[in-house]
Amino acid sequence: MNTNSNLIKTIRVEVEERQAFLDPCLTLASLAERCRTNRTYVSAALMDLGGFFFYINRLRLDYAATWRRKHADSTLEQVAIASGFNSRQTFYNVRRQLDK
Repeated sequence: MNTNSNLIKTIRVEVEERQAFLDPCLTLASLAERCRTNRTYVSAALMDLGGFFFYINRLRLDYAATWRRKHADSTLEQVAIASGFNSRQTFYNVRRQLDK
């Protein structure tokens, strides 16, 4: 397994298994710190997953859909916050951008 594959595996563990994508303050730099490497390497590895913005926000949108089904009486603001977005408006903006 090459270094890039190892880094992608590490990223997936941090982001998906440990659910770092739910942290609304998650940045490329903080993800790199969690993976114990630098942001340049993480950024390059994330290109295989669609880039930082796409990867993180796609996971958030998927989580939001699941969360909404489990909490049918929740507001969209609650869904957005529970899914790692800073606000309902950010949730709407991301959904509009990624669903094009």
